[in-house]
Amino acid sequence: MTRYLFGVVAVCVISVLMYKNLSSNSIRELPRGTVILICGASSGIGEELAYQAAEKGANLVLVARSEDKLLRVQEQALKKGAAAVEVISYDFSDVTGSSIVVNKTVERFGKLDYLVLNHVAFPLGPFLAAKYMQEPSYIENIFRVNFFSYIELTLTALPYLEKNLGHIFITSSVMGAVPVNYGWSLYASSKHALNGFFYSLQQELLAKKSPVSVTIGALSLIWTPDMESIWKDESLLIDVVAGTIENAAEGILDSYSSRPRTWTYPSLLITYRWPCGIIILGTRNWRSIITIQTDTRQMWQSSSRKLRLLNKDGLVQAITIITALSNNWIKSEKKIT
Repeated sequence: MTRYLFGVVAVCVISVLMYKNLSSNSIRELPRGTVILICGASSGIGEELAYQAAEKGANLVLVARSEDKLLRVQEQALKKGAAAVEVISYDFSDVTGSSIVVNKTVERFGKLDYLVLNHVAFPLGPFLAAKYMQEPSYIENIFRVNFFSYIELTLTALPYLEKNLGHIFITSSVMGAVPVNYGWSLYASSKHALNGFFYSLQQELLAKKSPVSVTIGALSLIWTPDMESIWKDESLLIDVVAGTIENAAEGILDSYSSRPRTWTYPSLLITYRWPCGIIILGTRNWRSIITIQTDTRQMWQSSSRKLRLLNKDGLVQAITIITALSNNWIKSEKKIT
């Protein structure tokens, strides 16, 4: 009976949180001519962010390794209304030279308003089973891209951002707070490092009364083309509510005006980690990641192993997942008793 009541309460609470999250996604007005530097802009969230900022008349500097992909994004962004778009091909494994992208931005536009650090090296696979992932040079390279370059870019950008009440967005992950699933050791550890550094930097900036603010994006699964290719492997499938790149980019763009310390998206993620089940819940503009663990494996067996995009139409589907979990808790309780 206790578990039944918990399930009902969970459905009600999560429904309210998701409704607030999904119904409050209008972007505040972005001043035309805002200079935005997007690192990791050739695909996925970064590409979509470039298009949405272009529609607001922003000046854009797009950075990624592939110049061909960047030129394609540049062409589309200009068609969508960007005031100007510059592209820089750069590999962020070269940390010491990464400051050049900030300096080129200021040289071109005379200022910098918004720094979006979205680039990532994405190692995936069981760490203990992959010998190449255990090589110190490989691990160092992952951290160069995912962590050290973020620090170097921030340090270079801070003096320019301070002149314009600027803002920094850090694309982190819920894996920076909780280990979510099998095969993400290096990725999760690099995100833990990001969270540790930038949450501390937030406090330093507040202490020195800096006009610069920082938002850490606690993102879970976003349904990008890269993710679609990864999740084609059925052995990696988990029960999950996935966010869309459109909503993710919208939230990042909105963060320039709203400036939350943490932005969590999507608002609901359901997954598991054997032998224990894990439910991870988050809300949009405040840092709250709640984990509920259970030793009852049966609760996962009847839930559909499909990805659900988190949008307004997917709200009922997400509630259905929670209802299924609640029902399985009840069945498991009866078996135990």
